[in-house]
Amino acid sequence: MTALAKRADPWSQTVHLLEAVPKDAVRVAPSQKTARAESEFIDRLTRDWNRAHPHPRPSNDQLPFPEAIVRVIERPSSATALVYWSDPGTCHYGYQGWRATTATSEGVCSLSGMPVHRGDQVYRPSQRDPKPQNASAMILAAAMPKNSEEVEVDCQDC
Repeated sequence: MTALAKRADPWSQTVHLLEAVPKDAVRVAPSQKTARAESEFIDRLTRDWNRAHPHPRPSNDQLPFPEAIVRVIERPSSATALVYWSDPGTCHYGYQGWRATTATSEGVCSLSGMPVHRGDQVYRPSQRDPKPQNASAMILAAAMPKNSEEVEVDCQDC
């Protein structure tokens, strides 16, 4: 450290270091570029999926998460799934773990919109602390892709 640097105050040192940063490096941080690219990819994936897989959905007042975008990303095993969940009203989970279980209450499948009855085989978000905002959500086991190959086929045109 030079004698001048020792005498300079921290603010002057910070300003001097910021002036030394190339102008191009300051425009858009890599994390912003990555987030924008991921958002564009998810938007395109959602549009393509909805176009290729139309299905009737119940009215929004019957759905616990009416605005949620739900996509199965991967099936690590027959009892688990990684799910993309984005709901502007409650939460966003890019890679949320879900586990197979039995429905303990009536509801609606977040993936297909089909009714869920008590005792049906479903997938639910893995419980952790703190509890996820979408902890009450369910996906019917019948609506879940059976393996990773089916997930890849669904996303093939993305």
